[in-house]
Amino acid sequence: MKNDRTPAAGLIVDNGMGEEELLARTAWFYYHDGLTQNEIGERLGLTRLKVSRLLEKGRQSGVIRVQINSRYEGCLTLEHALQQRFNLKQIRVLPQLDSPNLSQRLGVGAAQMLMSVLQPQQLLAVGFGETSMNTLQHLSGFISSQHIRMVTLSGGVGPYMTGLGQLDAACGISIIPAPLRASSANVAQILRQERSVKDVMLAACAADVAIVGIGALRQKQEATILRSGYISEGEQLMYARRGAVGDILGYFMRPDGQLADAMPIHEELIAVSPEELAAIPMVMGVAGGPEKAEAILAALEGGRINALVTEEGTARSILALL
Repeated sequence: MKNDRTPAAGLIVDNGMGEEELLARTAWFYYHDGLTQNEIGERLGLTRLKVSRLLEKGRQSGVIRVQINSRYEGCLTLEHALQQRFNLKQIRVLPQLDSPNLSQRLGVGAAQMLMSVLQPQQLLAVGFGETSMNTLQHLSGFISSQHIRMVTLSGGVGPYMTGLGQLDAACGISIIPAPLRASSANVAQILRQERSVKDVMLAACAADVAIVGIGALRQKQEATILRSGYISEGEQLMYARRGAVGDILGYFMRPDGQLADAMPIHEELIAVSPEELAAIPMVMGVAGGPEKAEAILAALEGGRINALVTEEGTARSILALL
């Protein structure tokens, strides 16, 4: 079988990378991350002139357009290893960059993936969290032009929708009118039976594609579910003692991807169940950062997601845990 990483004749190899991969990384850093040519040169071990020539070649060859069209846009070796290990339908690994805007970068990558898989008028289900909403902000023009319908997978998503005002009015968005977590299991059961809630949850189960964030207990105070007030610091510590490493839609997983035991929160959630989520043809997890590697691995091991958008350092950490 031909080795896709073998450079074609005449390509210059720098730092073990073929020119095509260097071009793609350079373009990503320049257009998506806003680095200067000097900064890119320092990061990749290239002269500023080499960086400038790579960018010009990318524009002339068509690799650089509205988005970066190259098989090396992600990290091919890491993508291949994760895809083979977990039989993923789609995967994208973004080049690593020390930046506080990881959620925004992941949103760009996830939006590009969704543009390649969503068909006109399909139904996209959206999970709770900032990264999912960042994805939709970068996807808004595509959603409008392709008449993609949207539905939420849980309560608590309403506040995140405020940045999506630019969407065309014809694009339907069905939001579960409830919090992510109710005050008790009884209240949650009543809310789930309300017609306005039940109908949206049923629609979510019929989605063509779902996009979900993956929370990690190692995030501590930075965890979105904690910052949003749905769990307390005490509960977070208790969940860790009971073997949980992270959550999807508030359902906490052990390292093997199975749900953690003795979790009252699971009965208090206003969200589609893990079984219902698994019935959606494509469930895309979008998450990154070293503190999330164990939680992402749990989601993969348990088959909670079958597509993934992450970044290079996180992907290496996941593979190191195997």
